[in-house]
Amino acid sequence: MCRGCGQKIAAKRVRLGEQVPNPFSDDGGLTTQWYHPVCGAYRRPEAFLEALGTTTLEIEDRDALAHEARLGITHRRAPRVHTAGLAPTGRATCRACKALIEKDTWRIALVFYEDGRFNPSGYIHAACAAAYIETTDLLPRIRHFSPELTDADIAALAVALASWGTLAPPS
Repeated sequence: MCRGCGQKIAAKRVRLGEQVPNPFSDDGGLTTQWYHPVCGAYRRPEAFLEALGTTTLEIEDRDALAHEARLGITHRRAPRVHTAGLAPTGRATCRACKALIEKDTWRIALVFYEDGRFNPSGYIHAACAAAYIETTDLLPRIRHFSPELTDADIAALAVALASWGTLAPPS
């Protein structure tokens, strides 16, 4: 299973393996966490670029994945981007501006990596991405982790990402 997306990694496919401390080891042993190459580029950019620099294997979309990994290093919060969707309620609070995320507005779900796991960590308005993540170049990773979004959804999300600064400040 891929640690980045939770989906199976097909047999005999290229994968990224990252050795991390085994939380269940009494003697400080290591365990290997596996990722699809694209998930590794998005979620574990340092490990991905290190492996990319040493492998002779053919990696599909190598240059695009290297670009996404560098983006994740340049913008340290980019690997936190998980999925996007319309808020089903108006109860969530944006981690960036601290205002409520109104029902039916675009929001981006975030995850934190700690102790070898990706844990949910709240949401931001799509319009707050520029301030919080310091980039709006997020559509490839959102499309990857939100495969249910249609082309029309992605277009609407792109508009929401570009609308930074249009939200009223919290009162």
